[in-house]
Amino acid sequence: MKFLSRLLARSFAGLLKITFGVWSRPTGQANSLLRVTNENVMATLQVGFHIDGDVWEPEQIAQVEEYGFDILTTGEHIVFFRPILDTITVLAYAAAVTKKIKLIPSTLILPLRHPTVIAKELTSLDILSKGRLIASVGIGGDYPREFHACGVPLKERGRRANEGIEIMRKFWSGERFDYDGQIFQLEGMDMLPGPYQTGGPPLWVCGRSDPAMKRAAKYGDGWQPYMYTAGQLYESIHKVRGFAEDIGRELADDFAFTTFMYVSMHDDVREGRNRAIQQLSYRFNMPFEKIVDKYCAYGPTERIIEDLFTYVDAGTNNLIVALIMPEEERMDYLAKFSADVLPELQKMKTQ
Repeated sequence: MKFLSRLLARSFAGLLKITFGVWSRPTGQANSLLRVTNENVMATLQVGFHIDGDVWEPEQIAQVEEYGFDILTTGEHIVFFRPILDTITVLAYAAAVTKKIKLIPSTLILPLRHPTVIAKELTSLDILSKGRLIASVGIGGDYPREFHACGVPLKERGRRANEGIEIMRKFWSGERFDYDGQIFQLEGMDMLPGPYQTGGPPLWVCGRSDPAMKRAAKYGDGWQPYMYTAGQLYESIHKVRGFAEDIGRELADDFAFTTFMYVSMHDDVREGRNRAIQQLSYRFNMPFEKIVDKYCAYGPTERIIEDLFTYVDAGTNNLIVALIMPEEERMDYLAKFSADVLPELQKMKTQ
């Protein structure tokens, strides 16, 4: 009952806000979870590091791999309110300075691209990285302006994503095919060269809604929500499995249930929280004061480890962290996380 005990402990601590000069946040994690067990806990936890769309020097990216992270992820937006680089370009850049770390665009807004073009780009990246690519795809929609910029109707994004996944899979099959969809029609198509990985790179489907979970259950090799509590994750893992059963699909043992978590490291809990509010409010162009406690781990090392373990106990087998840090101190923060937190997470690989 690891998950339950962690949630109850954190929730009890969260009853105090500012008492005797000590700040303790309410986690918002305990959501009717009295029936929780740790039956979903995976023994093969993969830990990833997110560099968003910022500029990282080659030696900095190489250092992420040297510290022992399993995965490197980047963000994706085409027209946005803050600077962000193209995710495919960044990952190609990263592939050239790394050797074994998995590379994930997290998350490709699939409806904004023609599936033939993105299939070619991902195939090329899979070859250049020697099979280290995982494609995380979603439908987007939080920023309608970029759909307008790309000439894509917002209301079609779900259908475009479904057809896009089907077309990419067909290109990666190595066989010539026809496709007659509501959006896309193709005849006598194939693509050379084929991907490095047989059948193409694994596909993770991103999203929090039931349609996104159903899409993952039907098409995906994994599912990746965002802005999710551990309680939501636990419940949704069961939903994804249920949706798969409804269509007669048995999910593979290594089906990815992925958590993305912002981390604000600071010895002072209050300061860690304030930094998280400031940075996340900027990154998402919305106030985070009322929701930071639910979606961000902050404070000293022990507190952060406990929060991250709550997600592991809930069933995640891929944990992606994004450090909240001043740009000029990014390597110091990366070194501290890698020394103090990463080894504790890596122990899950041997349990």
